[in-house]
Amino acid sequence: MMTPVLWALILIKANAVLGAHLLNCPKSEIKFEKVIGLPPINATQLLFQLKPNETGRPITLDCLAMCQSNEACQSFVLYYDNLQCYWFDYDATNVTKDTRLVVDNDAAWFVKSCLKIDCKKSWVFEAVRGATLLGNDTKILGTYNISRKECEQKCLEERSFQCRSIKFKISFNYLTQQHNESVGQCTLSSADRHLNPMAYRVSTNDDYYLEYQCGDSTKRAFDNEGYCSYEEYEDVVQLHGDILFEKISKENCQKQCDSYKGFNCRGFSVISNPQLCMLHSEDTKLRGPRVLAPHKGGFYFEKARCLNITVSCSQTYMTVRYQPEIDFRGKLYMQGNSENPACFVLGQGKYTMVTLKLQLLTSQCGIVKADSPTNRTLMSGTLILQYNPLIQTQSDRIMRVGCIFGNESKVLLGTGINITSNLPNKGSPLINTTSNATVAPVVEMKVVDLKSQDETSDTQIGQELQLIIELKESAGTYDIWAGHLIAMTEKGDESIFLLDDRGCPTNLNIFPALQKISTNTGKKLMTTFQAFKFANSPVVRFSVIVQFCPKECMPIQCENNIQSYGRKRREIESHLLETVNGTQRIQAQTQQNFLKPINPRTTQSSVVNQMPLEYIMVVRDSSTRPDRLILGNKDGKVLVAGYNYTTNEVCMDFSLVIGLIVTWIIVQLIFIIACLALVRRYKNHYKEEYSRASLEELHKNFGLGFSNLENRRVRWADNGEDLL
Repeated sequence: MMTPVLWALILIKANAVLGAHLLNCPKSEIKFEKVIGLPPINATQLLFQLKPNETGRPITLDCLAMCQSNEACQSFVLYYDNLQCYWFDYDATNVTKDTRLVVDNDAAWFVKSCLKIDCKKSWVFEAVRGATLLGNDTKILGTYNISRKECEQKCLEERSFQCRSIKFKISFNYLTQQHNESVGQCTLSSADRHLNPMAYRVSTNDDYYLEYQCGDSTKRAFDNEGYCSYEEYEDVVQLHGDILFEKISKENCQKQCDSYKGFNCRGFSVISNPQLCMLHSEDTKLRGPRVLAPHKGGFYFEKARCLNITVSCSQTYMTVRYQPEIDFRGKLYMQGNSENPACFVLGQGKYTMVTLKLQLLTSQCGIVKADSPTNRTLMSGTLILQYNPLIQTQSDRIMRVGCIFGNESKVLLGTGINITSNLPNKGSPLINTTSNATVAPVVEMKVVDLKSQDETSDTQIGQELQLIIELKESAGTYDIWAGHLIAMTEKGDESIFLLDDRGCPTNLNIFPALQKISTNTGKKLMTTFQAFKFANSPVVRFSVIVQFCPKECMPIQCENNIQSYGRKRREIESHLLETVNGTQRIQAQTQQNFLKPINPRTTQSSVVNQMPLEYIMVVRDSSTRPDRLILGNKDGKVLVAGYNYTTNEVCMDFSLVIGLIVTWIIVQLIFIIACLALVRRYKNHYKEEYSRASLEELHKNFGLGFSNLENRRVRWADNGEDLL
């Protein structure tokens, strides 16, 4: 007979092996959840690795199968760089306070969950730590008292709308560690990062973005819903592969990606020599552009959602119409002509039609003309859909649009992203503070790569970065606030406010609030954001005003319950403004006044001085290009494979070129036959005229016919005049 102590030991062991949430879960309901954005972890129990004689194929499905068959395996980590996976007998996706800022971007975690859903996908939810979907809060469940697993089940059980994603904010307190981080606020959404790309951005490590991967019997599965084309990345491949196919063409590889059911295929990579095809469950919007590796002759194709864009042409105009599904306040323009009023139009909100009318008879707006020998003319150009009116982000889309004249069909659309820049840059602070009377604190502003934590001044659109304002002053005499953060072009002709005068973010889609961290050497104001750029310049200048206060600066409360370490509203009245190139800047007080209040009205806030800082960086593009121009829908005939903008050459489909040549030859033969028939007819006419002229000459010589009338006259009796 077993004692209570023995029963307790058995129960503890069972919890360690299966996990409390899996104890009473039927085997059919044990599903996987994929988690990315977690810190590195020490792993010793090898789950799977390739044999020495095997090639470097993906092992995602192998690791899932091994963990599924092992009841003791509650979770495992997959390393894409060395193609190994390690298992754990507990949920390894729980992180601690000490490693919250470190992220392993070359690994993915998979954890077992008990979910009541009939789903054949390899994992039901895809969770991203440190990311969020702004707005789109369809249903908020409770306050901070629900677990992530319970939140996922609520999404599966929702019937009033299609639950596409979850926004989960943990209530774990990093400073006091009084709560379990698996408990937090659950928000269900009918949108996701694909439907509303501008709303998806990096956030604090308290936030999780969870995306539902399946459909059910009552709802249409949305793994491929709304996708009609691929963005093309040249001379690169995606590093995080999930399944490999050998000796298949690019077209068959695309079919595999479109039809694969094991996971949601977001893109595929192809290599011509040897002929390989690799499918990916992740895309560049999830991990950033650094997930792509250079590979000569390789191509990466990423799924792109359909856009409700139509093109119509008259003899003098091409009209582009965009019907937005979201609150569109951005810009629709032709590439390279973002500031030409004739070549762009601004959005006016949700469901408001955006119409861009382009003249075809002029050479403006980058419209390329290509003529064929069969009297057909192709007029086409590159259109950019920019979701923000001022800056470009990785969510923006590029399309080729055009029309063929002399043919009943119209040509429409390709998709992709192609935002180019090639200017050099060096980043540096604008001002270093010194004071003859008092030792002033040293303040630096820099931008670092989120993954490597190395300072960077040359980056790519969509790359995850951190802006850091650091006060190097270990004595704790001063504290800092920051506000009036502006991003502008190199010459300052375009600018956008990121933080207002209070230090509150103006657009959370682009730039979040600053958070304060204390270290042994000073204090830091920092935030995480994704790299962006302006349409007409690759150079982005960050300009910010930093203020000092003794001992400690208290945070302010912004909208949406956001705390930021900026300036209080009553201090804004003391700022001295000047206008430089259309951009407002705040003049810094002199260093001699460093320890003096700005004016009597600000003494209550204990702010002693302010300082402007500036940082310059270059934001580049990935090697992408628009999709091919096709006739009709996505399954139509390819008409144009690409452009050479240097020589203004249009690369057309081979079969189309052959058809045009054959048509041209037939037209030439018809022309030659018509000329021969015309010459023959002229000869016959010449012979007839020659015979008639000869006959008249003969009649004249013998006084016959009408020729003898030339010398005959008539005399009238009344006037004696001679008339013919």
